This record gives sequence, C-alpha cells and structure tokens, in this order.
Amino acid sequence: MFSSESKLNESILNRLNEIEGLQIDRNPDPASTDFGGMIRGRVQAIAKPTSIDAIAALVTMANQGHFALIPRACGWSQSGQSIPQDGISIDMRGLKGIKIDGDRGIVHCGGGVSWRELIAETGPQGWMPEVHPFNLDLSIGGTLSAGGMGSTGHRYGMALSSVESAIVVTGSGERVETSAKVRPEVLEAVLGGVGQFGLICAIALRLRPILPRLRTWFLLYDDLPKMLADERILSLQPWCTHLEGYTSAAFQGVKLNGDRQERIPFARWFYGLQISEEYTPGSEVEASTRLKELNYRELLHVQDDEAIAHASRYDSRFEMMKGMGLWEQPHPWLECLLPYEKAMELLPQIISQLPLSLGDGHRIMPLTNVPHPRFSMQPDGDLAIVFAILSTIHPTALNSALKSLQNIHQQLIEAGGKRYLSGWLFEPNEATWRQHYGIEYEAWQSRKRSLDPNGVLRSYLLP
Repeated sequence: MFSSESKLNESILNRLNEIEGLQIDRNPDPASTDFGGMIRGRVQAIAKPTSIDAIAALVTMANQGHFALIPRACGWSQSGQSIPQDGISIDMRGLKGIKIDGDRGIVHCGGGVSWRELIAETGPQGWMPEVHPFNLDLSIGGTLSAGGMGSTGHRYGMALSSVESAIVVTGSGERVETSAKVRPEVLEAVLGGVGQFGLICAIALRLRPILPRLRTWFLLYDDLPKMLADERILSLQPWCTHLEGYTSAAFQGVKLNGDRQERIPFARWFYGLQISEEYTPGSEVEASTRLKELNYRELLHVQDDEAIAHASRYDSRFEMMKGMGLWEQPHPWLECLLPYEKAMELLPQIISQLPLSLGDGHRIMPLTNVPHPRFSMQPDGDLAIVFAILSTIHPTALNSALKSLQNIHQQLIEAGGKRYLSGWLFEPNEATWRQHYGIEYEAWQSRKRSLDPNGVLRSYLLP
C-alpha cells in the first residue's frame, strides 16, 4: 500500500500520454466533484482511454508509480465514489461498441456505452435490457458498479443480476474475462463494487423480449401499507412489466411543533403507483380485470404508449431540473433497501417525519431477491422495498437537510436496511462497513487485497 499523498510528476504524465489509445487531459476540474455536489477532491488529471489495452497499461503504470485511480463515466455518485484520492480519473466513456446476439437474448457492449445508446440499438429489434435506470444517460459500466435499479426490479432484481460475463481490468492491471464459471471471484467483486476492485470494460447483458405497446395505470393511495401490500401482489403477476411507487405531499399550512412552540410547514402524504403492462395492439386488458384486487383510493389516469418511448419518460423532468438551475445544486440522495416487513412498519413513520424542505416524489419500489453478486448487499427475504429520498437542496439549507437525513439513515440501518452505495451519505468508518457487509466483511477486505494489492483504486468514499 502507499500514501494518498503520492504525487504525479511531469515525467509520469508524459509517459502516460505515450500509451497508445490513451489521452491525458491536464484540466481535471470536471472530475473533481460528482452529482452529489457535496465533495470536492483533488484530481491531478483525467485519462481518456479508447481500448482495454490502454486501461491495462494505465493501471500497470499506477502500480509502478504509486498513484491513485478511479473509474468514472458521468460522475453520478453522491459522496465522492467517482473521485480519485489525489490521482487520476479514468473517463470510461471511450469504451464503446454494441453487438446483439438475438439467438441467445444477450447484448455485448462496452462499459462506456449509455443506456440510451443501448436501447436505441436493442429496442427496434424487439429487445430491452431486463433492468435499466430512469436516467438513460448513465453509462452501463458505471451503473453496474453500483447495482442498477429500475421499474422492472420487481421481476429481475438489480441490473447487475442480468450480467452474463464481463471483461475487467483488475486493480493489479490484469485483464480478466470473467463469468459465473470463469474467474467468478472477479465478476462478483466488480458488480456493485463501486470501482474498488477493477474496471468494468465490456459486458454481456441479458435482454428481455418486448411487445410494441404499453398501457400504464396511475393509481392514488392515501395509505402506504395498502400500497406496499399491492406492490407485493403485483410483483408476483407475470403481466406486470413496470412497477414504481412514490410519495406526494399535499401542503396543509403551518402548525405548532410540540412543546417548542415553533411553527413548521406540514403536509398530508399521499402515494402514487404506476403499473404498466406491455401488449400487442388488439390485446389490451381493461382496468376492471387488472386492478380488481387492489386497494387504491382512485384511478387517476390510463395511458397507452410505445414500449420503447416509455424508457425515456423521465427526460422531460431532467430537462426541467436543468432549466430551473436544480441540476447544479447539491443532491444528498439517500437510497436504501429495506426488508419488506420492516418497510411496512417503518416507512409510514419515517415519511410522516420528513421535513418538507426535502421535497417529495421519493421512491418506494419493490425489488425481488434474485441471485446477485456476493458483495452486493441486499436484505434477506424474497422481496425488499427500495426507499429513495431524492432531494435537491439549496447550499444554504444543506446542513439542515443532512441532519434530517442522518436520523433517517440511522433508523433504516437499525431496521436491517442496506444502503445503495452510489447514494451513500455520511463518512463511513470500519464499523460502518462491518455493519454493511456483515458476515462478508472479511471476505470483502480479502478480495480487495487480492485484486488490488497495492490499493491503486481508491476514492473519497473508500480511501
């Protein structure tokens, strides 16, 4: 191991520039922070590889020269997961290429390919990834290094459970073709490993066949346990393609806050559930059939759409955020996976405590427990609930928001929740990681020593 104070001298930077297929950008400012907007690190350069060989050469030189690396595509992490510790940021977006194997229902793609680029190729041929995120501009490799959650998670789990194989450059500089049968110790470490074990350079990903049209029912609930119960019912229905729930706050004014005699805004919380089914024109099924066993308050809307177009439904929201200047503000997102029974008990209490300054629209989505990589920590049981507080906070209100989120974080962890690592908040320590990885903690550390023996892959989340 070596000190995080190791420096890159001019000689090393010049040698890196001589690697074929690698460009060194001496203006590292774009990689010095991430989407969370709460961490700013010291980055000395950005490496832009266009081949796996270039990445292997870069990592090998990092081991020889004792400087830090971390992979990054769009930098969508919250707490410095994609910012290297005083070293080089590796821009993975140059690793492209998409090849569809329709006979096997698999797509081979570069780690720098975005989900938008992938769906543009697979969709017209009648295929979609089993799971994809709401933001289609995320890179596939970056998503898989965190996990990858989407509205089909009630059927397929996280996106990382759809990986058949990958080409990885480990922290030691070794190029490995890995799968469940070949060098599985590499695949199970890099999937969900937030770039700490190796760089995901190419992926073989399972696809699902799609039907051309999609019908969505928009339901309103005034009782969260009822919505959670319906999410469990729907997660078992083979016709249910997409399933996503969220919170909605109806502002009711200001009230006195207990004995402190201070006035605070408060709201009546409601909940929305969107249920989608793909179909072939002429085979539509009516709400009276699909929704008859559910306990919702009101059916607000029914919408028919193209199945491919549905994937980009959140583009307009992201554009609105950018237009309002919210994109540049801090995003202290808190994402956690809760055991289903604990979610039924705890989430109504937590949501009732949420300050309105954190906004609403927070996600409450089911995630089925399918086989997943060893170090992708998920709660026990057949079904978990993803609870994601997705706030945009003005910098002047950030400290207050983090104080509220710290309290919520603690309640979720004590209830057996497992934090989603790309949205980790608060500086972790050894006790934190021991709690997160549980019985896998020693194996997690051992795997790090095995695949990255000199500790060249280190970020501000995991130094």
